[in-house]
Amino acid sequence: MRIPERMLNPPFPASDAMAPVHRARSHSVLLESRSLALGIIGFLLLDQVLLLAMLGLSPLAMGAAATLSAALCAALWRLRGWTGEAAVQPRTFGLLFAGALVLFILGGEGRFVYANTDWQVRYAVLNDLVNHPWPWAYQTDAGPTMLRCPVGIYLVPALVGKIAGSYAAQLALLVQDAALLTAVVALAAPLFAGVVRPWLTLLLVLGFSGLDLIGQLIYGGSALVHLEQWDLMQYTAVVTLAYWVPQHALAGWIGAAFYLSWRAGKMPLAVMLSLVPALALMSPLGGLGIVPFVIAAGLGELFARRIRPADIFLPAVSVALALPSLLYLASGLGGVPSGTSHYPVQAYVLFYLFEVVPFLCVLYLSRGSWNLDRVTLLISVVMLLVLPFGRVGEKIDFMMRVSIPSLAFIAIAMAGVLRSAPDAQDQNGQAARRIAICVFLIGLVVPIGETARAILLPRAPEVHCGYYGVVPGGYSTYIAPYDRMIGAIRPAHPAIVPIREPAKCWDVPWPDAAKPGFPEYVLV
Repeated sequence: MRIPERMLNPPFPASDAMAPVHRARSHSVLLESRSLALGIIGFLLLDQVLLLAMLGLSPLAMGAAATLSAALCAALWRLRGWTGEAAVQPRTFGLLFAGALVLFILGGEGRFVYANTDWQVRYAVLNDLVNHPWPWAYQTDAGPTMLRCPVGIYLVPALVGKIAGSYAAQLALLVQDAALLTAVVALAAPLFAGVVRPWLTLLLVLGFSGLDLIGQLIYGGSALVHLEQWDLMQYTAVVTLAYWVPQHALAGWIGAAFYLSWRAGKMPLAVMLSLVPALALMSPLGGLGIVPFVIAAGLGELFARRIRPADIFLPAVSVALALPSLLYLASGLGGVPSGTSHYPVQAYVLFYLFEVVPFLCVLYLSRGSWNLDRVTLLISVVMLLVLPFGRVGEKIDFMMRVSIPSLAFIAIAMAGVLRSAPDAQDQNGQAARRIAICVFLIGLVVPIGETARAILLPRAPEVHCGYYGVVPGGYSTYIAPYDRMIGAIRPAHPAIVPIREPAKCWDVPWPDAAKPGFPEYVLV
């Protein structure tokens, strides 16, 4: 299935990097787009199987899930519609992996440098998964509770930790995340290989951010802190996502890469549809961000009468495999904050002025130097306009995480404008490029600042505690009462683990570099 060129404006460029599959096989099967895509799906399905182990379901259920996962991957492999499968050369793949390792090391994975305070909770959850028997429940004064959060990023590293210890689990998490990001970039890179080099697009996307520096200065905050917390709302830069919330970032970026591959006619629709339910265990909000694009894609194919039986049956199998994880994540949701958010007019106006309006101006004036089609950009813009008004989870988590795919598409479009060389007669194109350059240079302060703190602040200490040690009492977004777990996935006889945490969860002070002193408005 290929999208007609008239639907792409401009179309994705053709290049030697998207040569027929036999050329890629002369180097390595790992470099084929089909192998990369199904490797990602296979990993996500493995997490579904490991969740059954964590919940103490029977070996028969685990065996059935593993068998069905393998059959689904085999069926997806054999689908018609895989085209232009050559991805990247082996050397390039290795360089991408090295770069991904550096990116996540700077984000605090492996504790080689400073780690943002979010990692206190993340390492504590990993400790519990390593140290407690599967399944387990915490013994609290209010009754037993269970860990109920997106554990997809932790399960494979936790298995490594059960064999080799907690620090081995942390290193496994680092390698796992770097491998996933490498596969995502390698999957998407050929789509942009015809215009300059994909390396330039990648670097421009990594530097993508908004005008947070100006907002921070207006509110009298320091330029040496976490710049993106100057307002009540936040759309997060690419590097910030990698440093602070890699699980959400990876889920959103995986969805974006699959959608772009389908949109360019390089991947069957059934593959993209089969991915979506499996993303939830890594990040339900990050995965949710790609759903509007997938719905638009499915409706377009339906109205064009291009839907095949495989486009319905294979995603249905994926939903069945992901059902335990969806039930797991839905357990005890009554305690999770949700609803709508309202903001002071000043906060709302300034946020959109610095975080959305500049990109709208560039996209409107440039018209034709984007890397993407109008439909994708239109959905992205609408998403960015409406997301601040929704709320699921703590504070502004909904808008920050659901926006990840949309922000990725806007970043790719901005990179296209920055790379373009508009004709001297095209005044709008020239103006768009000048605005894009200014926005990019001001926004570049954010990834530079995040990276500088990672290098200059003290190395992250070891986390000795489990979840309840770092978060006394627990949060409803991570913990659910045992009796509120949905019966189909609730362990029958979990080990009851008393909460005995050390007096100090880390031996040395952990600096909090994320408090710029922004105005304390209250969401209502």
